[in-house]
Amino acid sequence: DQGIDDNTIVIFTSDNGGAWYTGLPHLNRPFRGWKATFFEGGVRVPFFLRWPGHVAPGQRIATPVGHLDVFATAAAAAQAPLPHDRQIDSVNLLPFAQGQRHGPVHEALFWRSGDYRAVRVGDWKLQVSENPERMWLFNLAADPYEHEDLSAREPERVRELRALIEAQNAVMPAPLWPNLLEG
Repeated sequence: DQGIDDNTIVIFTSDNGGAWYTGLPHLNRPFRGWKATFFEGGVRVPFFLRWPGHVAPGQRIATPVGHLDVFATAAAAAQAPLPHDRQIDSVNLLPFAQGQRHGPVHEALFWRSGDYRAVRVGDWKLQVSENPERMWLFNLAADPYEHEDLSAREPERVRELRALIEAQNAVMPAPLWPNLLEG
């Protein structure tokens, strides 16, 4: 009645894919994986943003975004500056949602849980686990359900993507707990 909904950003999302312990074995089908993994079934979630008068209904951002982007987006909407004393891994989504910017939101998206890490650059995604030692490389354009691990056939791409993971990890604080996959 007060019109608050006309001046409020509402974001609907989920923190991860469905959990394996629900007793629903095909919960994230057709995607592989679940909560605590970096397969698409664990990281591909809905993300809806509504802000009447600022974002027209039906707008789409065609490339992946991350939950961290909520921070820069909310700060921009509130006209609040981002901190300058640290690296901020967040992008303001409003110019994309308003059609003012196009193209990829991120050059790369990263995930990390202990020594289990992943990066996505364009349609390529590499996952690396230290314990157990394992890696997976997928071309999501050709294989969105991650059935065919290409890591043995694409060693140069693995090296490039792994270098991105290592560079990103070098500027992050040490993990506070072991990864959930290991657990």
